[in-house]
Amino acid sequence: MIRLINLKDHRIISDKCIIAESYFSRLRGWIGKTRADVGEGIFFPRCSSIHMWCMSIPIDVVFLNERNVVTSVRAGARPWKFLPITDLQASGTLELPVGSIERLGILVGDELCFG
Repeated sequence: MIRLINLKDHRIISDKCIIAESYFSRLRGWIGKTRADVGEGIFFPRCSSIHMWCMSIPIDVVFLNERNVVTSVRAGARPWKFLPITDLQASGTLELPVGSIERLGILVGDELCFG
């Protein structure tokens, strides 16, 4: 697991961030989880679109470009929505527990750092 920090204010976005690079980890994501704890996160590299099909919990979604700058946010994405959530400017997608975007003040233009 990796720590993820917002360089704007040095707040920890996630101290338990999983990088979903394998086929299985990308397929699974949050599916099957009944809750997401503060500090958890899943980052999907090479991903500009997600779906909420088969999800049982709402999540916050942060789209990042290739420099890890936030291109858009979607707070409170609801489970079982078939239509995709997309940002064509994004090259990666960060999924966080619902309420994280507001609680941490994540805004478009913020630069995040993995490490």
